[in-house]
Amino acid sequence: MAELDTKKIVAGIEKLFADNNHFVFWYDAQGEFADNIADITEQLREPVVIMGKNEQFKTKLTLVAMEQQGQSALVYSPAPKPDLTENFMTDMLYYSREYTANALVMLRQELRVPDEDAATFQEQKRFFASKDRQTRFQRLYQPGKDLQMAIMAALAGASDHTMTMVLRAVLQAGIGDTNPVLAEFEKYGLLTQFWENVRNAYGFNGATNSLLDFTTALYLNFAYYQMEKDLPRSIDNYKLTSANNAVTFLSLARNDQTFADTYRQLAEAVWQHLESFSGVSRQLQQLDIVDLLKTDVFANFDRQILAWVVERLQADDFHAVAGTTPLADVLTQREKMYFGKTYHDAYALLQAALVILTYRRREVKNLAAAKEQYITTDYAVDTAYRHFVQRYDRIAIDLTDLLEGIADKVDNTYVNEFLTPTVTAWTTVFDPRDVEPRSWQRSFYRTFISSPKERIVVIISDAFRFEAAAELKRKLDDQDVYSTELDTVYSGLPSVTYFGMPALLPHQTLTYQPDKTVLVDGLKADTLEKRRQILQNRDPQSNADHVMTFLKDWDTPQRKQLLAGQKVVYLYHNEVDATGDDAKTEKQVFNATEEAINTIARTIGFLRNLSVAHIIVTADHGYLYKRSGLDSADKIDISGHDLDVLGQRYAISSETIEQPGVRSQRLGALLNNVDQRRVYYPATDSIFKSAGAGQNYVHGGASPEEMIVPVLHVRTQSGRSKATPVSIKVTEGAHRITSRSVMVPISQEEPVTDKTTAATYVLYFVDSQDRPISNEQRYVADSREDDPQSPSRRQSFYLTLQDRDFDNSGAYYLIIQNAETKEEIQRIQYQMDLTIKGDFGFDI
Repeated sequence: MAELDTKKIVAGIEKLFADNNHFVFWYDAQGEFADNIADITEQLREPVVIMGKNEQFKTKLTLVAMEQQGQSALVYSPAPKPDLTENFMTDMLYYSREYTANALVMLRQELRVPDEDAATFQEQKRFFASKDRQTRFQRLYQPGKDLQMAIMAALAGASDHTMTMVLRAVLQAGIGDTNPVLAEFEKYGLLTQFWENVRNAYGFNGATNSLLDFTTALYLNFAYYQMEKDLPRSIDNYKLTSANNAVTFLSLARNDQTFADTYRQLAEAVWQHLESFSGVSRQLQQLDIVDLLKTDVFANFDRQILAWVVERLQADDFHAVAGTTPLADVLTQREKMYFGKTYHDAYALLQAALVILTYRRREVKNLAAAKEQYITTDYAVDTAYRHFVQRYDRIAIDLTDLLEGIADKVDNTYVNEFLTPTVTAWTTVFDPRDVEPRSWQRSFYRTFISSPKERIVVIISDAFRFEAAAELKRKLDDQDVYSTELDTVYSGLPSVTYFGMPALLPHQTLTYQPDKTVLVDGLKADTLEKRRQILQNRDPQSNADHVMTFLKDWDTPQRKQLLAGQKVVYLYHNEVDATGDDAKTEKQVFNATEEAINTIARTIGFLRNLSVAHIIVTADHGYLYKRSGLDSADKIDISGHDLDVLGQRYAISSETIEQPGVRSQRLGALLNNVDQRRVYYPATDSIFKSAGAGQNYVHGGASPEEMIVPVLHVRTQSGRSKATPVSIKVTEGAHRITSRSVMVPISQEEPVTDKTTAATYVLYFVDSQDRPISNEQRYVADSREDDPQSPSRRQSFYLTLQDRDFDNSGAYYLIIQNAETKEEIQRIQYQMDLTIKGDFGFDI
């Protein structure tokens, strides 16, 4: 029957062979030990004779022969002992001994189930008839604990015998009409007991034992607990009298990765169930925004908050508050809550939308002011627009209708109130005579590279505009192994690759040729090999290659070989421009910009590991991009003139063109030579009518986005990062628990800097055996505020204890754990001082 300790059986049988007794008869009426007889045979000193059904006469002959030879044996019969008149062994039984054993009793003893549970154990003999079930039971059972809960745990495949883990296993099997775990409970007569335990532990008072109704009660009580409100009368039938246990159950379960998917599935199923009741559905959909902000039980609450924010933005109510929480903080807070990752793109795009919609342009009177305004504040609008478009392209289809209107508003605002006025202001004040010689891109090598005292690696990323470099700078500044400084230069005109790339090389003269070529001291520079040669003409200890070759194709020895003995190394990267210039992919240019930021950051990491101390990131030009399509009014026709070259944002001609909406500069003033041809460009963000595939991604003209070229200096430090996660502490001095709702005030001890990193912590209470006894709360420590009293660095949480019995003389602890590493950061002992009891007879 079971995995028994057969040594005890063997010892008991051996004792019966004393006093020259030849035979021991063992009638196993139910055949309970049939599976164990082989093991017993191996251990006995005497042989075993198995008497099968209808084999009495055959066995009698065998035993007589053995007796005549003075041999002994155990006679095992997996059947009841025959009546006296039908038993061929009656005469032998008079001078032999009999052995009897109760397998169920022996199994109970081996499993260390106490005598007081013998009756329940006997009732469950069907369960214990399986070796597999016995093994699962033995792994879960603790002597003296609730026997039925351990059996339920074994049947459910739970990780322990507590009500919490059994319930998790049940819910993971589904809450529909058929649940395989409950079917197993019913099979072994435990279904009634399961529901009795559920009702006792959670205070469920449903009219029927329905998993759907019970789960609905769990979620609703959790939601209204977070809102600090009682359930409204319309759903009062779902009220749990032990709501604290519901709160701790769902709080702990949903933060466990093994249950998180189930939590989301159940939340959706419960919401759909509630929607079938119009009154309840209306009640939930009309919750006040202040209440909604407190709860993250259902994903639909996030949808309601998103709809509220969109409505405020559509109404230009940018200063709206939810209670006292401004719009921007509403979005930030929700991103940190349970469904924040699910709706990350939606929250992020609305944050970007808020930046764009609240932008107010300031007038500029000269080029220096225009540049300063752009690199200090206005570039953030371009970044916000990039982020908005990226996130909008990624949002789930079911959010499209909700966000479509705001997308149109953002696009119109960006183009009409930011981009067009910004470009117009720039072209109004732009005059090459106002630019200092060292501030031109053509002076890059002379200004930043000539006679280097240390090796310099220059990463040139095609169309990597200023706002992307600013984001890269922030990314690097978050790491204490880098120090950065962001400088700028002006590109020439046209702001295109075949002008920008030569300008970044060492030279005495730049000369434009009508075949879309700019000669560097009379040499072409349109391939990697030609650029490498120009660098080496200036300094033999120079080299050049492609970023992607360096990053993906080479191993460490090959990377070292590129750098060995070199003073200047140029690495070329073309992710943004290659994407934007192709009509099939131009809509992905913002994604390409983000990928370029990440690619360059990885490249810098590799270079640091190769002991490169100084890296410069720059570009040949920037770009303009707007998602909305262009109409005929946005296109300027200059095709009637004699043009050397015509692009969407520029033209070069020896002819004088005087046309509304068109400005120009002398080419020689831009290249520092005597070339009298002129570069023409739109006075706004419009384009020229020209052959070309894409029209949303353009460059070549005059705008801060196209002409302000970043020069990001990156200084690296060797060794590992010494940055540590920001620390938090409990600010309350008296660590006492006097009610089941315990307030825990938390402060972030230092701001996030390059020396400290943001961190997420989990807080919860445990007992002396490290068993959780409360719900969990998550604290995201990511404030950069220097003021320790800033609201962003101080927060209070409520942890709710289970409705169970607590020992006031016992040890209880608040655990603060790093959510990512699972490392326990702090363990603070609390004094339990509760008078309310809540024992259920089983571990909850």
